[in-house]
Amino acid sequence: MEVAEARRVLLEQRSEGSIRSTFGEKGLLRHREDGCLKLRIPYGSTDAILINTSGGLAGGDRISANLTIAKGATFSVASQAAERVYGSLGPAAEIRHEFTVEEQASLYWLPQETILFDGAALKREMNVYLATGASFLAAESIVLGRTAMGEQVNELHLRDSWNIWRGGELIHAERLSFGAAVPQSAATLGNAKAFATVLLVSDGAEKLLPLLHKALGDKSGVSSWNGKLLARLVADDGFQLRKQLKTVLTACLGGRPLPQTWLM
Repeated sequence: MEVAEARRVLLEQRSEGSIRSTFGEKGLLRHREDGCLKLRIPYGSTDAILINTSGGLAGGDRISANLTIAKGATFSVASQAAERVYGSLGPAAEIRHEFTVEEQASLYWLPQETILFDGAALKREMNVYLATGASFLAAESIVLGRTAMGEQVNELHLRDSWNIWRGGELIHAERLSFGAAVPQSAATLGNAKAFATVLLVSDGAEKLLPLLHKALGDKSGVSSWNGKLLARLVADDGFQLRKQLKTVLTACLGGRPLPQTWLM
């Protein structure tokens, strides 16, 4: 089979999934889900759980989440397990998220780590629209293979895009892109096999800065300004990264417990 024909067959067999949900103070107001992506909320809880029933992402797969947190509501959204992105024969797997957080509302976006295997290709985009006075916490982490299994990641392609608006003003934008080689200079990952970004947008975010400066190791960093707190974490493997993330997220949640899927 020629390469062009192989790619055509590949795209015909891809999995897709999407959810569109609105959360209110008393729970789920509207919800629609399609394909492999599901959302479940334990009875009486304000912690929602995302489930990708396809078991991972391969080249050409696409998933998306469109979430609205209505005025005065508070919800966290976590994933049931780590997401896995497998090697691709051509096209990238795509993840697209769009969040709207209304006045006096809060969204905590706390998926578990994304594991990239050798040859993986991932394009991910997150757009967040915050009303004035809304709060938002996001954590996204990447693990390059499973060190406990002796896996090595020699080649991959990653494109990650974040855009955050508050009161109609763009307050945070970032782009991460690398491939095919994994960046391993002293100014990038070095020997680290796992990294994460944590962003908190909230009144008083700056107050957490002294605490997190003490808690993080010398390879990670945190800064805060204009109602934002941004932490960049790196670690030797996914286990060490998760320990750092639990410390940072516990502080940022301000007394709200981590979702149960983080504690398993």
